[in-house]
Amino acid sequence: MTNKIEKKDFEIKIDNKSAVPIYEQIKRGIKLLIVSGYLKNGDSILSIRELAAKLKVNPNTIIKVYYQLESEGYIFSKPGSSYIVKTNEDKVKKEKYGFFKKETDDYIAKIVSMGYSPMEAINEIKKKINKGGIKNDKD
Repeated sequence: MTNKIEKKDFEIKIDNKSAVPIYEQIKRGIKLLIVSGYLKNGDSILSIRELAAKLKVNPNTIIKVYYQLESEGYIFSKPGSSYIVKTNEDKVKKEKYGFFKKETDDYIAKIVSMGYSPMEAINEIKKKINKGGIKNDKD
């Protein structure tokens, strides 16, 4: 029985006006795809050239991203083939919480800078949930 690995195609949004470097945006996007479960252990991802062409960035940018992801243990290179997702459940849980915490911190900072209180944000979120605008899978 052969285990055929297919290349996963995915979308990553790049904001050229952001202060965050493009390679960091791409790296964060790929990590998010891994921790969200879209990219799974053993999935083959786009080659350096394919991803560079898709995102319209220099291949050296993707080389830097893949090198960092590999050194952080999220992917590994299969010589002559492609890059493969390598997940560690504990690392994924920790990273997933890190994404959640950062998004929450950014959201709170944004609403406070607009003059709203965190409690107003909580109340607005509760209203959304009660109206069915947000699904809570844990309920």
